[in-house]
Amino acid sequence: MRRAFFLVGLLLTAPVWASDSVPVAKFNGWQGPKPDKPPCLCRAPDGNKVDLGVKTCVKRGDSLITMQCRLVLNNTIWKQIEDGCDVG
Repeated sequence: MRRAFFLVGLLLTAPVWASDSVPVAKFNGWQGPKPDKPPCLCRAPDGNKVDLGVKTCVKRGDSLITMQCRLVLNNTIWKQIEDGCDVG
């Protein structure tokens, strides 16, 4: 008898459980407006903000290296691109 009441109760509440589910958004790619360039900036050693692709000379230990502002996994980083600096 208890089993019958349990099954009836389960069947009556199943539609309530189904209606409480959160709809899942389906994105097949961004359809909205796209910016001309990514709005990402790196923080230079002197504290100023610089655009992606900007190169700077940084002293590391006793040597100088050239670093470039890049975007990696939606994060801006300073990547070493060569030893030494082209001082012109």
